Amino acid sequence: MPAGRINKLTVAKENALKKCILPYEYAIKEQNNSTAVVIVRAPSAERKDVKTDIEKKLKAKKYKYTSVRAGGSIGATDIEIDEYKVRITYKNLSGGMSETTLNSTITELAPALAFMANKKTFSTVDQFYTFLQQTLKQGNQSGCYLNDRDKQAGHQFIKDMPTSSKFKEKMENAMGVLKYLHKLDSKTKIEQVYFAYRAKPTGINTDHKGDLFVKFTTGKMLGVSLKAGGAKTAEPQLNTYVNKFFDDMNRPSDKEKLRNSVYREVHSKVGLPGNWQTPSQKKQAIDKIEEFRIANARQYEILYDKQLELCRDAVIAAINLRKKDADLYIKKKIIKKDENVPLEVVKAYGKNYKMVTDEDAIETHLPACKKITARKSTTSKQEWFIDLVGTKETITMKMSIRTNQPPPNNKIAQGFNLAIKFNGIA
Repeated sequence: MPAGRINKLTVAKENALKKCILPYEYAIKEQNNSTAVVIVRAPSAERKDVKTDIEKKLKAKKYKYTSVRAGGSIGATDIEIDEYKVRITYKNLSGGMSETTLNSTITELAPALAFMANKKTFSTVDQFYTFLQQTLKQGNQSGCYLNDRDKQAGHQFIKDMPTSSKFKEKMENAMGVLKYLHKLDSKTKIEQVYFAYRAKPTGINTDHKGDLFVKFTTGKMLGVSLKAGGAKTAEPQLNTYVNKFFDDMNRPSDKEKLRNSVYREVHSKVGLPGNWQTPSQKKQAIDKIEEFRIANARQYEILYDKQLELCRDAVIAAINLRKKDADLYIKKKIIKKDENVPLEVVKAYGKNYKMVTDEDAIETHLPACKKITARKSTTSKQEWFIDLVGTKETITMKMSIRTNQPPPNNKIAQGFNLAIKFNGIA
């Protein structure tokens, strides 16, 4: 991760500050004439200790600092040096929802901007990022942003990209996606590539799975869903939550039954009130869960396992209740076929890419499917499967259910609303 410089400080004072931060990994996120923000990264379980250690060093160096609650789940450290203010925030070494979003944006926005600038390739990650920084001064001349809100978000993402713990890896993945776009262009000329962060191009369903949308000179459109990882890894092709799953299945009573069961079997055991997830109660509840986790580590994991079991069982039961409902859910939420705007799923790995065809296989098989059956994994607490049983062939969809929030909002603190993912065909 690039460390950078706080240009408003003298080299001597910055080196003194750096000694208080090292050996921890850090980067300069942003700075202006009066303030700078420094991100320090550490494993989630160690961030509190890292904060304490840095503040101890600051005190020994006689820096004027304040430990504040703002700036993340464990707070931040505000330092004043000759009337110049530096805020240190403490982030996970990897993972967490904000970094997940940042990483996916690197592989989506970076190649879109590069393609529309007619960039074929970049020799280094630094060269690629320098180009992205230059786009900040160009407004929306490339046309990639669909509205001002997405443009503002895109500009902030570009500034934040070097703070990702996977910056180099994701920038290389973006090079792979850039190759894909030029290969696509060599077959049918591309007029415009759109970055679909929150908005979709006019006339496209808001549920469309495309991360990028390609408009050809013929007037036709193509949605592109992007995945990134290792050459042989399987990235989720559906990311949803238990709450939304039951809404999409139109099962409000089943959702409420699950919510009550999880509270009765898990959260009441920690001493939480029934309304613990309401805004007025949430912070106090999270603190109580953390106290319980520290004092009763083994029991905490037992309760989380129970939470997983209840949620997985409820989701499986919902799939198994009626074949027609399961069939419709798979078509609408997993395949998400759009007759007017087709979808390609592209996986970037290293500086290369390949096509992912699992959803095509499911779409072809569904009309011949006689039975849809969901079942638990016998070897994993998180995994489950959906068998699409045909007369001659059965296709098995690999699914999972688990926590996906950064601490301290993960596991028990996530409540019944765990993440559901489709991870490809078995």
